[in-house]
Amino acid sequence: MPHMRASYVSSIQVEHFHKSVRFHWMICSAQDPDRLVSWGHAPSRDLAEAAVQDEIKDLLSGRTPGGRVSGTKKVIIHHR
Repeated sequence: MPHMRASYVSSIQVEHFHKSVRFHWMICSAQDPDRLVSWGHAPSRDLAEAAVQDEIKDLLSGRTPGGRVSGTKKVIIHHR
């Protein structure tokens, strides 16, 4: 399974949101980096990194086929 992680590329960016910041994350296909697979945002970088890892694990296992998934701890996940 470790070689399959290369199927996805992730990034996290700081986004100013109202009077605070949030961390916007994206997961794209490694074969087609313009293909957005999943995205979301979290109130901290640690939560964003955890959400990315959980989402990649779900994508690799087939538990996340697409559509909107409600997250926990105010982490929002979207699929494309």
